[in-house]
This record gives sequence, structure tokens and C-alpha cells, in this order.
Amino acid sequence: MAFQGTLTGNLGMKPELKTFNSGKMKTELRVAVRQQDKDAPAFWVQVDLWDKSAEYAANYLDKGDSIYAQGTIKEEFFTRRNGEAGHKIVLQYARIELFKNNKDKETVVVPTPQPAMNPTPAPTYVSNDPVVPEVDEIPF
Repeated sequence: MAFQGTLTGNLGMKPELKTFNSGKMKTELRVAVRQQDKDAPAFWVQVDLWDKSAEYAANYLDKGDSIYAQGTIKEEFFTRRNGEAGHKIVLQYARIELFKNNKDKETVVVPTPQPAMNPTPAPTYVSNDPVVPEVDEIPF
């Protein structure tokens, strides 16, 4: 069973892009999520991004940026170097949005497709009809 989740938080480190032999790309974000109790420590969540989203994150996000992420929640279990068992929460196949860049003066540029060289002009509509009817034509 898959659970969907959303979170807002700050990046704990600069994202790094990993490229596999198959050509797929992956970026793992470490996100600190604040809890409702202001005295409680931040809750850390890993956000996994693939392909274009991963490339975007590696190029445009930095440590401290505030993001919104939405995806599938998964819990992963692992063994630490000292032999202890551990687990982490992962938000997979996430869709992210940048809330605030950690550098106030820097603007984030998101690549956009180039417009066509000779775009067709928008049709113009000319009417002599009055915007407001002269006679009250409301049927009720």
C-alpha cells in the first residue's frame, strides 16, 4: 500500500546529482521539517527525485532553501556502521516547488521553452455591441 505525503522544510545540504549507467539521474535531498512543538528538534526526511526533477534540484537548489515536496512515503531500514539497526523516512517520486531561496538577492531561473520564431498573432476581436445592454434583459 502506498501512502501519499506532503512536507515543507529546509534543505540540510547542497543536492548532488547521481547518474547511473542506464542514463537515469537521481538526487537525494535531506530536508529538515519543523515540528509543531517549537522546542522539538527538526524531523529529517529524505526526498528522492529522478531524471528532470533531479537535474533541476542539482542545478537550482542549495543548502538552506525552503521547499514544498509531495510524493509517496516509504520507510527504509538499514544497518549503521557500528552495527546498530536504523530506519529513515523517504518521500519517493516527489514533485517539488521552491518556496524561498536562502540567498535573498539571488533569483532562481527556471528553464522555459523558447517561443517559436514566427508565432501566429492572436486574433483580434472587434465588436460594436455594448458591454452593458441598454434594456434590462435578465429573465428573472
